[in-house]
Amino acid sequence: MVILLQTELDICRVNSDKVRLLRHSELRKGEDFATTSYLRDNDKETFHMAGFKDGKVVTCATFYPEFSENISAENPYRLRGMATDNNCQRKGYATTLMQASFKELKERDCDMLWCNARLIAIDFYKSMGFQIMGELFDIVGIGPHYYMYKNLLNK
Repeated sequence: MVILLQTELDICRVNSDKVRLLRHSELRKGEDFATTSYLRDNDKETFHMAGFKDGKVVTCATFYPEFSENISAENPYRLRGMATDNNCQRKGYATTLMQASFKELKERDCDMLWCNARLIAIDFYKSMGFQIMGELFDIVGIGPHYYMYKNLLNK
């Protein structure tokens, strides 16, 4: 049985500088800090969500419009840089962040959200309603991933 701790988490939109430290500690360990900056971080349509616990970012994700060659959609967004502090995992923080993000995406008329998911995150994404499409593939320097997507229409 898994028991989730119910503690207060503040979710809000932030600029990319607020999520880069967590990206570095959880997604780019051992890499140069510059690898935590994504090409589209400061685009007008990009938004970053962060969950704060006691004033510290403990979970984050970045979203921006991007068409996918794998699935057809009118207004798809891509999810990148999803991370949760190692000491704060399995407490429902990432789930709370994603639920708030889905609301924001729907307000932007997003009909499909997609990502390249690390193997360690597959079960989490499935629990959020994502589906795998295609075969396992490798991203150089990062490791094996699956393409995953979630239909946001009427959900």
